[in-house]
Amino acid sequence: MAKAKRIYELAKEFARDDKEIIEYLTAQGIRVANRLSAVSEDTYNLLKAKFTEQPKVEEPPVEQPPKVEKPAVEQPAQDAAPKKKKKAKAAQPDAQADGQAQAAPQAQAPLNKSEAALQAICKEAMQAGNEFIARYTPSGSKKNPPVNTILGTNLDAWGLMQSAKIIDIGDSPALYWRAVNKLTTAAFKKMQNFGLAHREDIAAMREETKDIGADYVPREIFTDEENARFARQQRFLFTTFGHGQGAVNDQLLALKIYCERMSVKFEQMNFVEYITDPNCELDIVPRVPFEVMAEVVTHSARSFPRKFFFYQRHKDAIQFAFKSFFDWVDGYQKLKESGADAAKLQKYLELEEKFIYLTEFMSFDNLLKVPKKNVIPYVNAVEVLSAYRDDLDNPEAEAKFKYDLRGKVMYFIFKPKEFVFMWQLGGF
Repeated sequence: MAKAKRIYELAKEFARDDKEIIEYLTAQGIRVANRLSAVSEDTYNLLKAKFTEQPKVEEPPVEQPPKVEKPAVEQPAQDAAPKKKKKAKAAQPDAQADGQAQAAPQAQAPLNKSEAALQAICKEAMQAGNEFIARYTPSGSKKNPPVNTILGTNLDAWGLMQSAKIIDIGDSPALYWRAVNKLTTAAFKKMQNFGLAHREDIAAMREETKDIGADYVPREIFTDEENARFARQQRFLFTTFGHGQGAVNDQLLALKIYCERMSVKFEQMNFVEYITDPNCELDIVPRVPFEVMAEVVTHSARSFPRKFFFYQRHKDAIQFAFKSFFDWVDGYQKLKESGADAAKLQKYLELEEKFIYLTEFMSFDNLLKVPKKNVIPYVNAVEVLSAYRDDLDNPEAEAKFKYDLRGKVMYFIFKPKEFVFMWQLGGF
């Protein structure tokens, strides 16, 4: 075929309809857009072998070219040998099919057609897989090459190691610490770049969370156990909803310094002693498997953008949680100053524990979104719980709490896990 022919030209050549040719190519796993699409030489030979195997009745057999145009049924197997290699390869499946069709034409034809379609599908799948690997980036965008993998909530260890260009370390301890050093450096750089890209929002977030992030101030009226309890809860709220960039940076820096220290030890080592002494310090130092280390470092790094984006989406609910915590602490102080009995104090702390439990459940992206309703179930649940706290002397307070929990919270939630959680929280 001197030049690539188009579908409509082949339709004239084979005296067939355009749609018939397109449908046949599609069944063989060859994609064709329309009648103006050009076909390759192999596809042309495939069509030629297909649509010349059954000559039209009105055309005399003499008019067909004897060496190519005659169907394989009328020619012996030796006639296909003098053809070119490419043509022989393209026509071979149909020639075999026609030869077998003499014995069982209806039973064998669907099998060959399925095999051809399966081969086309497998080829397309392999091409798509190779393209995905070549363009892989955890962000899911084909525009960003792997070396520029961005820091995001979907960053994985593979993408981070690709960007750091870490080679196979095998069992070498020296290469291990060098690779961990590269890994921590890559994670640190990505965190810094993310922080610079969102520095204004992070600065505002840092300002808005400074109260909950400050050191807990012990109160004289509280016991040491009570102060430790509230200090632990305040720290929990900050680490849960604060961006945590400083803490992750400190850990990465500490790990990086340790890796550099180990690398220097290997440079100063007595390699004869290392090889001959089984108790050598550098050989007995336990090492976490590198795959585990990479996953832990990556998970810690991507927790920073996850917390940042979560705070930006649910800022009102999180700020409400911070304010509620200090209200609970202040309320407990007033209760102790008023000389409340031990049973009432214990009940207050039980409800306060429910508030912390409820806030932790909210941090997992629960009780925050209600389709087409301007309601935040988490806020409603805290308000209902606070009303119960402020009415402990009322014997009907618990019944009212359960009633309000159904009408103001559970009525607006539809997720099964949220419903079960609120059912257990209410003690139904």
